[in-house]
Amino acid sequence: MAENQMRGYGLLSSVAYLRKAAGEQNAKRILDGFSPDTKQALASAKEASWCSTKAVAEVYSAIASLANGDQLAAQTHLIECGKFNAHQASNTFLRLLMKMLTPTLFAKKLPDIWARDCTVGKITTEVFDDKLRNRVTGVAGFDHIGPVCVGYVTFALEAMGKSITKTELHDWSLATPGTDCWFEVSWKTN
Repeated sequence: MAENQMRGYGLLSSVAYLRKAAGEQNAKRILDGFSPDTKQALASAKEASWCSTKAVAEVYSAIASLANGDQLAAQTHLIECGKFNAHQASNTFLRLLMKMLTPTLFAKKLPDIWARDCTVGKITTEVFDDKLRNRVTGVAGFDHIGPVCVGYVTFALEAMGKSITKTELHDWSLATPGTDCWFEVSWKTN
Protein backbone atom coordinates (compact mmCIF):
# COMPACT_ATOMS: atom_id res chain seq x y z
CA MET A 1 0.00 0.00 0.00
CA ALA A 2 2.07 2.91 -1.26
CA GLU A 3 -0.64 5.57 -1.09
CA ASN A 4 -2.86 6.46 1.85
CA GLN A 5 -5.89 4.21 1.95
CA MET A 6 -9.14 3.62 3.75
CA ARG A 7 -11.52 0.67 3.88
CA GLY A 8 -14.05 0.62 1.07
CA TYR A 9 -17.06 0.96 3.36
CA GLY A 10 -16.06 4.59 3.96
CA LEU A 11 -16.19 5.34 0.25
CA LEU A 12 -19.35 3.35 -0.45
CA SER A 13 -21.35 4.68 2.49
CA SER A 14 -20.24 8.26 1.74
CA VAL A 15 -21.55 7.93 -1.81
CA ALA A 16 -24.80 6.51 -0.41
CA TYR A 17 -25.05 9.56 1.87
CA LEU A 18 -24.31 11.86 -1.10
CA ARG A 19 -27.15 10.26 -3.07
CA LYS A 20 -29.52 10.69 -0.13
CA ALA A 21 -28.53 14.30 0.60
CA ALA A 22 -28.28 15.54 -3.00
CA GLY A 23 -31.17 13.64 -4.51
CA GLU A 24 -30.64 11.04 -7.18
CA GLN A 25 -30.53 13.38 -10.21
CA ASN A 26 -28.11 15.87 -8.63
CA ALA A 27 -26.02 13.00 -7.24
CA LYS A 28 -25.75 11.44 -10.71
CA ARG A 29 -24.48 14.75 -12.09
CA ILE A 30 -21.92 14.99 -9.26
CA LEU A 31 -20.81 11.36 -9.65
CA ASP A 32 -20.41 11.84 -13.40
CA GLY A 33 -18.03 14.74 -12.66
CA PHE A 34 -15.69 12.71 -10.43
CA SER A 35 -12.11 12.13 -11.53
CA PRO A 36 -11.33 8.90 -13.43
CA ASP A 37 -9.43 7.57 -10.38
CA THR A 38 -12.43 8.09 -8.10
CA LYS A 39 -14.79 6.54 -10.65
CA GLN A 40 -12.47 3.51 -10.80
CA ALA A 41 -12.33 3.30 -7.00
CA LEU A 42 -16.14 3.36 -6.87
CA ALA A 43 -16.40 0.66 -9.52
CA SER A 44 -14.06 -1.70 -7.68
CA ALA A 45 -14.73 -0.88 -3.99
CA LYS A 46 -15.91 -3.56 -1.61
CA GLU A 47 -16.75 -3.02 2.07
CA ALA A 48 -13.47 -4.44 3.42
CA SER A 49 -11.20 -3.65 0.44
CA TRP A 50 -8.77 -0.74 0.46
CA CYS A 51 -9.34 2.40 -1.59
CA SER A 52 -7.46 5.65 -1.98
CA THR A 53 -8.13 8.38 0.57
CA LYS A 54 -7.96 10.76 -2.41
CA ALA A 55 -11.12 9.13 -3.76
CA VAL A 56 -12.82 9.32 -0.36
CA ALA A 57 -11.77 12.97 0.01
CA GLU A 58 -13.23 13.75 -3.41
CA VAL A 59 -16.57 12.36 -2.25
CA TYR A 60 -16.34 14.33 1.02
CA SER A 61 -15.61 17.49 -1.01
CA ALA A 62 -18.68 16.83 -3.12
CA ILE A 63 -20.76 16.47 0.05
CA ALA A 64 -19.33 19.74 1.41
CA SER A 65 -20.18 21.44 -1.89
CA LEU A 66 -23.87 20.71 -1.33
CA ALA A 67 -23.78 23.63 1.12
CA ASN A 68 -22.85 26.13 -1.63
CA GLY A 69 -20.04 27.70 0.42
CA ASP A 70 -21.93 27.87 3.75
CA GLN A 71 -19.35 26.51 6.18
CA LEU A 72 -21.78 25.58 8.96
CA ALA A 73 -24.07 23.76 6.51
CA ALA A 74 -21.06 21.95 4.98
CA GLN A 75 -19.89 20.90 8.44
CA THR A 76 -23.39 19.64 9.25
CA HIS A 77 -23.51 17.59 6.02
CA LEU A 78 -20.09 16.07 6.75
CA ILE A 79 -21.01 15.24 10.36
CA GLU A 80 -24.21 13.59 9.12
CA CYS A 81 -22.12 11.67 6.58
CA GLY A 82 -19.92 10.43 9.45
CA LYS A 83 -22.98 9.27 11.40
CA PHE A 84 -24.31 7.56 8.29
CA ASN A 85 -20.94 5.84 7.71
CA ALA A 86 -20.81 4.61 11.31
CA HIS A 87 -24.38 3.32 11.10
CA GLN A 88 -23.60 1.47 7.87
CA ALA A 89 -20.42 0.01 9.40
CA SER A 90 -22.14 -1.32 12.50
CA ASN A 91 -24.36 -4.32 12.07
CA THR A 92 -27.21 -5.03 14.48
CA PHE A 93 -24.99 -7.10 16.79
CA LEU A 94 -22.37 -4.34 17.03
CA ARG A 95 -25.06 -1.74 17.80
CA LEU A 96 -26.31 -3.95 20.63
CA LEU A 97 -22.75 -4.35 21.91
CA MET A 98 -22.22 -0.58 21.80
CA LYS A 99 -25.11 -0.12 24.25
CA MET A 100 -22.93 -1.96 26.79
CA LEU A 101 -19.79 0.08 26.05
CA THR A 102 -18.77 3.08 28.08
CA PRO A 103 -17.20 6.22 26.65
CA THR A 104 -13.93 5.26 28.38
CA LEU A 105 -13.81 1.83 26.71
CA PHE A 106 -14.76 3.35 23.36
CA ALA A 107 -12.02 5.99 23.70
CA LYS A 108 -9.49 3.27 24.45
CA LYS A 109 -10.47 1.30 21.30
CA LEU A 110 -10.93 4.24 18.89
CA PRO A 111 -7.23 4.50 17.86
CA ASP A 112 -7.28 0.76 17.04
CA ILE A 113 -10.47 1.14 15.00
CA TRP A 114 -8.85 3.99 13.08
CA ALA A 115 -5.67 1.99 12.41
CA ARG A 116 -7.74 -0.99 11.23
CA ASP A 117 -9.68 1.11 8.71
CA CYS A 118 -7.27 3.85 7.62
CA THR A 119 -3.56 3.90 6.77
CA VAL A 120 -3.09 7.66 7.15
CA GLY A 121 -2.92 9.65 10.37
CA LYS A 122 -4.21 8.72 13.77
CA ILE A 123 -6.82 9.70 16.30
CA THR A 124 -6.21 10.15 20.01
CA THR A 125 -8.92 10.57 22.60
CA GLU A 126 -9.18 11.99 26.09
CA VAL A 127 -12.16 11.16 28.30
CA PHE A 128 -13.78 13.59 30.72
CA ASP A 129 -16.90 13.13 32.85
CA ASP A 130 -19.23 14.33 30.12
CA LYS A 131 -17.19 14.66 26.94
CA LEU A 132 -14.59 13.12 24.65
CA ARG A 133 -11.82 15.27 23.21
CA ASN A 134 -10.35 13.84 20.01
CA ARG A 135 -7.29 14.88 18.00
CA VAL A 136 -6.94 13.83 14.39
CA THR A 137 -3.33 14.17 13.24
CA GLY A 138 -1.20 13.25 10.24
CA VAL A 139 -4.07 13.66 7.77
CA ALA A 140 -2.71 16.39 5.50
CA GLY A 141 -4.58 16.19 2.21
CA PHE A 142 -7.37 13.94 3.52
CA ASP A 143 -9.91 16.70 3.05
CA HIS A 144 -12.90 16.91 5.41
CA ILE A 145 -12.01 13.87 7.51
CA GLY A 146 -12.35 16.00 10.69
CA PRO A 147 -16.09 16.64 10.58
CA VAL A 148 -16.73 13.11 9.33
CA CYS A 149 -14.94 11.85 12.46
CA VAL A 150 -17.18 14.06 14.61
CA GLY A 151 -20.18 12.26 13.13
CA TYR A 152 -18.63 8.83 13.66
CA VAL A 153 -17.90 9.53 17.35
CA THR A 154 -21.32 11.14 17.84
CA PHE A 155 -23.02 8.05 16.41
CA ALA A 156 -21.03 5.77 18.75
CA LEU A 157 -21.93 7.81 21.84
CA GLU A 158 -25.59 7.93 20.83
CA ALA A 159 -25.51 4.15 20.34
CA MET A 160 -24.28 3.94 23.95
CA GLY A 161 -27.42 5.81 25.00
CA LYS A 162 -25.78 9.22 25.51
CA SER A 163 -27.76 12.39 24.75
CA ILE A 164 -25.36 14.66 22.85
CA THR A 165 -25.51 18.25 24.07
CA LYS A 166 -22.75 19.86 22.03
CA THR A 167 -20.12 19.20 19.39
CA GLU A 168 -17.20 21.53 18.72
CA LEU A 169 -14.78 21.20 15.81
CA HIS A 170 -11.54 23.20 15.77
CA ASP A 171 -8.89 23.81 13.09
CA TRP A 172 -11.08 22.71 10.18
CA SER A 173 -12.71 24.98 7.62
CA LEU A 174 -13.75 24.95 3.99
CA ALA A 175 -10.54 26.91 3.29
CA THR A 176 -8.37 24.38 5.19
CA PRO A 177 -10.23 21.06 4.85
CA GLY A 178 -7.24 18.69 4.98
CA THR A 179 -5.42 19.71 8.14
CA ASP A 180 -4.99 18.22 11.59
CA CYS A 181 -7.91 19.14 13.82
CA TRP A 182 -9.47 18.44 17.15
CA PHE A 183 -13.03 18.15 18.37
CA GLU A 184 -15.11 17.58 21.46
CA VAL A 185 -18.39 15.75 21.79
CA SER A 186 -20.27 16.43 25.03
CA TRP A 187 -23.26 14.60 26.46
CA LYS A 188 -25.73 14.99 29.28
CA THR A 189 -24.91 12.91 32.35
CA ASN A 190 -27.87 11.27 34.02
